[in-house]
Amino acid sequence: MNKNPSFAGSFYPERAEELTNLLNSYMQEQKVAYKSKAIIVPHAGVYYSGYAAMAGFQKLEMNENIFIIAPSHHESFNNIALPEYSYFDTPLGSLEVNNKLIQDISSRFPCLISDDVFNVEHSIEVQLPFIQHLFFPKTQSALDFVKGLKKIGKKIKIVPILVGKCDYRLISDIISTYWENSSFVISSDLSHFYNQQECRQIDTYTATIIETGKLENFQPQQACGLIGIMGLVDFANNNDCSLVRAMIYNSGDINRETDRVVGYGSWFLHTDSKNDFIEQHYSKYILDTVRKTIFASLQGEEYIPRDIPTVLTQYGATFVTLKINGNLRGCIGSIYPTKPLILDLIDNAKNAAFQDNRFEPLSASEFNSIEVSVSILSSIERIIFKDERDLLNKIYPYGIILAERDTRAVYLPIVWEQLPEKNIFLNSLKEKAGLPANYFSRTLQAYKFETTIISD
Repeated sequence: MNKNPSFAGSFYPERAEELTNLLNSYMQEQKVAYKSKAIIVPHAGVYYSGYAAMAGFQKLEMNENIFIIAPSHHESFNNIALPEYSYFDTPLGSLEVNNKLIQDISSRFPCLISDDVFNVEHSIEVQLPFIQHLFFPKTQSALDFVKGLKKIGKKIKIVPILVGKCDYRLISDIISTYWENSSFVISSDLSHFYNQQECRQIDTYTATIIETGKLENFQPQQACGLIGIMGLVDFANNNDCSLVRAMIYNSGDINRETDRVVGYGSWFLHTDSKNDFIEQHYSKYILDTVRKTIFASLQGEEYIPRDIPTVLTQYGATFVTLKINGNLRGCIGSIYPTKPLILDLIDNAKNAAFQDNRFEPLSASEFNSIEVSVSILSSIERIIFKDERDLLNKIYPYGIILAERDTRAVYLPIVWEQLPEKNIFLNSLKEKAGLPANYFSRTLQAYKFETTIISD
């Protein structure tokens, strides 16, 4: 049995040609050819959320099964709901449901089997045209056709799941169980019906939680598909993955009505840390930004970066180190992420060149001789210790922050190359904080972090 489209003509165009043209208008050139097995995308009317949705879907990896995990807006039930439908239709054609996999899920997890809860639910349906458009295009270039030959024989099926009242760990468990041959679409808008300024504040906070994996900070009003989001974040935390931002904005940015807006965001799962993703794909951009920032400052100007990669708009903390002939010429950075990484990088580039009080400000004649290194910090984690011996056992090979009341000092992990002995490293860090080398007290605090280094 086929499920007929319920929202064609309202949430998205009813005519196939118009829908195809609209989806084409949202597609962007992919400068980084990374494909992910899991994405978070919005499900509002495509006219509003289409740019963010496409930014996520263009990162989605093709697999035998595409799970679409979405909230139920109209029906109340416990745990999850699965359909009996064999196909879901849109103006672009039919997508087959993997009914065999549906049965397997129902045998493993608590669920409701019902077509009724899907009939008036848009959060699944609006995702289907994106899948059809990207994986089953009606028209394509000769080059795309040749690239697609390797997909011959592969048949994509969808697994629609509506989420009711349940623990987010149920979603995490489903993702883990079917990870091998599947991709996952988490369907969710962000905040609803705040004014635009409040929306941006709330959605920025939500984005930070998604990107740092701090599940305990989520609140229900942050997103309508929050359980699905939390399930994917939990999966990422358990598998040393990270969620990288693809795009974020709100309805006011589209229709200019700013009183009651809805937020839209998209993310993709990276099977390593966000900082490793930046190193792999944007090292040249980061080093160029540092050099162009310093050069502009030497000319009495401000450098304004162009075409900023979205991942660099996520909050981040950096250290910028400058050397000449291998000798330190300036090093200043941030310990905590208090601003978008790109802005933190620009500020620390200027500070390392002109505000490190150990050196005279960098001169124009020195510019061509500088060697640039950027350290991007991981999140900060407190070290719990009983005494100094316990602390010494826990500090290697991390960057360490030592804090005692109003004083604080930090060493990057690279300092271990100069101070490889733990006790010498710790004593030197104490002295940097203005404390005696043999100092210890119950109020002393220590924090650890790691760095991803990008250098010339």
